[in-house]
Amino acid sequence: MRMKALVGLAALGTLAACGGAAGGGGMAAGTAADSAGIRALGEKYAEAMNKHDTSVLSPVIADDYQDVDATGKVTQGKAAVLQSMDSMMKAMPMPAGMTMSATTTYMRFMSPTSAVAGGTWTMSPAMPGMPSRGAWMGAAVKKDSTWQMVASLGANDDTPMMMAMDSMAKAKPKGH
Repeated sequence: MRMKALVGLAALGTLAACGGAAGGGGMAAGTAADSAGIRALGEKYAEAMNKHDTSVLSPVIADDYQDVDATGKVTQGKAAVLQSMDSMMKAMPMPAGMTMSATTTYMRFMSPTSAVAGGTWTMSPAMPGMPSRGAWMGAAVKKDSTWQMVASLGANDDTPMMMAMDSMAKAKPKGH
């Protein structure tokens, strides 16, 4: 459950760092103010993670928000997502000194009031046995001149775990 919340929050938080330009193919271009509004989503997300406080997220999550975690579980609605994140935070407090950061590697305005963005997230310092980085993708909409997240999908980077498993398999004596 903790990773679900981390991934979901990572997806939201990563939008904080949104920069990027609109793509070609006749897609809409966002204004500097729109880009700043989307970047603010990520800033709020990172603030919520670093403070371990989901109330910071409430203004930037749309009422009809949907989250898909790394297992494929879908959570629908702002209240359900915030409740899930809050429960996770209470069950697994963030260690002192741990911080989340997010980087947006792309952003594409689909219209003047909708955008898709994605990138990577990291938790530092890394917790033993827990993914410390991953990727995200999120959709944001502009409602009443305010940008809010409406959906996200995140994935953990399990490369370090896979490398460790490969090393253990290679070190295993033959015939066992």
